[in-house]
Amino acid sequence: MINLNEKTFELLNATGLNWTVSKESLTTIDGKDTESFGIFRSDNNQWLGTVGNRYTPMQNFELAETVIEASDGLGLNTKRGGMFQGGKKVFLQVELPQENIGVGGVKRWITATNSNDGSTSIGFGSTSQVIKCSNTFHTAHRGLDKFRHTESASARVQMAMDDLRKAMSLDQGLMDNFKRMADTKLNENMIESVIRKMFKVNPMTTKNEDVSTRKLNQVKTFAKSLETEVNLEGQTLWALFNGVTRFTNHDSKVFKSMEDKNEYLMHGGGYKLSNIGYNEVMNHIEANTTKVYI
Repeated sequence: MINLNEKTFELLNATGLNWTVSKESLTTIDGKDTESFGIFRSDNNQWLGTVGNRYTPMQNFELAETVIEASDGLGLNTKRGGMFQGGKKVFLQVELPQENIGVGGVKRWITATNSNDGSTSIGFGSTSQVIKCSNTFHTAHRGLDKFRHTESASARVQMAMDDLRKAMSLDQGLMDNFKRMADTKLNENMIESVIRKMFKVNPMTTKNEDVSTRKLNQVKTFAKSLETEVNLEGQTLWALFNGVTRFTNHDSKVFKSMEDKNEYLMHGGGYKLSNIGYNEVMNHIEANTTKVYI
C-alpha cells in the first residue's frame, strides 16, 4: 500500500509542484535592512512575491499532504493540479463522481488553491467540465473556514476535511442548479439579459456604430457559441449557460498555454465572465420559481 510520502511525491511530480519556496530578507542597494521579505522558488530562484515579517509560506508538499489526507479520509481521490504565474498560485483538485446532466454529463472536482506570493489565503472551490464539449466552469466557495499556513499538520487536515465536506455540499447545490437550467426553456429575453450583463451592451437597442469593434466582435462570437450549444443541448437555459462557458473556454481568446488558460478560467477574466453568466441565469430561474410556504 502506498504511504503518504509516496502519494505526495507522485502528486507533486505529476502536477509540476515538486519544489519549495524560501523566505529571504530584502535589503536596499546600500545594504540597509528592510521589513520586507521575498518569496523565491528553490528550483530556479524565481521571485514570486514580497511579504511581511509575519507571513509564513505553506510549502507545496504541505498543501499536498493536507489535501491527500483529507480526501483519503472522505474516500476521495486527489487527481490533478498545477500552477499559475510561474508558481505564484498553485492548485490541487479532488475528484467527485460525475453527474448526469444534459447530453454528455459533467465531470466534477473540488479545487484547493494556495498562493506563494502572499496574495490570498488557502481556499476551496468547485470546478466542473461538461464532457461533450470540455467547457470548464470554476466558482470559488466564499465563507469557508480558512486554515492558516501556521496551523499544525493535524489541525490542517481536520480543517481541510471540514472544508471539503462543506465544499462538496456546495458543489451538489451547483449540480442541482445545473439540472434546473436543463429543465428550463430558453427564451430571447434571457439571452439579451446575459449579453447585457456580460458585455455591457444592449443587443436590441444599441446601434452597431455605438459599440466598440471589440465588444461587437465579442457579442457576435458569443452568439455563435450559443448557437453551437443550442444545437447540442436544445432550447434550454443549460444550453445558454454552456454558451457562456464555450465562449470563455474556446472562443474568447487564444491561450498561449494550458497554464494561461487555467488562470483565465479560475482567477481571471474568464472566471468573471462565466460567473456573471451563471448568476444571471440563476437570477432568472429564482425570479420565475414559485415558492410554496407551509
